[in-house]
Amino acid sequence: MVHPDLIHDAPIQNRLLAALPPIELKGFIPKLEVVDLTVGTKIYDRGDRIEHVYFPTSTVTTLLAVGTDDLTLEIGLVGREGVLGLPVFLGDKMANCRAVVQADGMAVRMAATDFETECAKGETLRHMLLRFAQLRMVQTSQASACHRFHEIEKRLVRWILMTSDRIETSAILVTHDFLTKILGVRRDEVTRAAETLAKRGLIAYSRNRLLIPDRPRLEAAACQCYSIIRDKEKSLPFVH
Repeated sequence: MVHPDLIHDAPIQNRLLAALPPIELKGFIPKLEVVDLTVGTKIYDRGDRIEHVYFPTSTVTTLLAVGTDDLTLEIGLVGREGVLGLPVFLGDKMANCRAVVQADGMAVRMAATDFETECAKGETLRHMLLRFAQLRMVQTSQASACHRFHEIEKRLVRWILMTSDRIETSAILVTHDFLTKILGVRRDEVTRAAETLAKRGLIAYSRNRLLIPDRPRLEAAACQCYSIIRDKEKSLPFVH
């Protein structure tokens, strides 16, 4: 559902937008509209023309590389620290991956043509988008390495921690089917990985609800890929 008028009365919850100087944000506000996003919604698919750029405010979106036979693999997450539709800023309106909503919530969006106009005018905006593009490159490259070199349990831990960072809670709603899509493995492999982590007391998983009972222990069990991505995020002034 689209709420074209809500943006004028609500504080900016997307951290990238909130970090803009007032003079640049002023140009954004009239062109933004609030949208409800439900879990499983495909914002765009690889090869789609990007018509809108989304700034999440209370939702998280998973970015998936798409291979043959529609096989997918997670290559990044975007929450209220960033933007969906970055290729528009980089001069390409075609999506290079699939973006799927992972948690019910809201975002504000802007037409891609309006976003191009604001990018051309806003120096601070361009600088922040370049920094966010660097983060996305780190996410993609590190996720690729993680999927190639680490066992499923480590890959799942990294994704859980990255998701928790963005929804800012220890409870994650996620289905087995979605986990197979982000990990690129069979359902039974996801089951074994979740059971292994649960037996170690690192997670609790029941009826599509995943809980983190002890965050420090889970972080201690994570591979270096998570800390590399987290440290890059912390280096961006508008992320936290």
